[in-house]
Amino acid sequence: MAYRLAASLALLREEVNTRFPGRDKASDGWIGDPAHASRKSDHNPWRKDDRGVGVVRALDVDSGHGTDTSVGRLVADHLVRLARTGHPALGRGAYVISDRRIASATSGWAWRRYGGSNPHISHTHVSVSLDQSDYDSRRPWGLAGAPPPSRPTIRRGSEGPAVRELQQVLNRWYPSLPRLGEDGVFGERTEDRVKHFQRGSGITADGVVGPMTWRGLGFK
Repeated sequence: MAYRLAASLALLREEVNTRFPGRDKASDGWIGDPAHASRKSDHNPWRKDDRGVGVVRALDVDSGHGTDTSVGRLVADHLVRLARTGHPALGRGAYVISDRRIASATSGWAWRRYGGSNPHISHTHVSVSLDQSDYDSRRPWGLAGAPPPSRPTIRRGSEGPAVRELQQVLNRWYPSLPRLGEDGVFGERTEDRVKHFQRGSGITADGVVGPMTWRGLGFK
């Protein structure tokens, strides 16, 4: 069967790729796998356009590198704000799921807790309108003007996903050095590795990971 991605989602994917040129795409997707084909899903091309071609009305956008979810949450929150202003692609039948939250046209685009089996942490899911004039809308999504995702400034004593992401990327940068534990705890060994990176990159070697160090590690 012939099928295609809804034009509005093809445009959204293009804007996301432009806005986040170095982003992780491991959890990206649009056409459903066999698991999706066995159930009703917008990843299946069950909706037909005026030429009889099946249309996939869903897009998954990877949430970010490693345990970071800033890209996914930024995209999701931007789409929900846009939906409240009446973007045509986010009309009847549209919804967004991201990081255990769901918002939809039927709920007035208010975020609610999502209790499905897949919490959608690794990616943000977008389903667009049921109507062809809407799901094939060419109206821009305006992601170029969305605020950039921010990573927190972290240092010795910090804990959490940002620290774990830091440890993961430092292990990739220095595969020949003793591997850091990716436990999300910013201890002495992590601080020493950060200082090692900072000295090699011409950054003040204070062990504090702020915007300049994040950028040096390859994050926008």
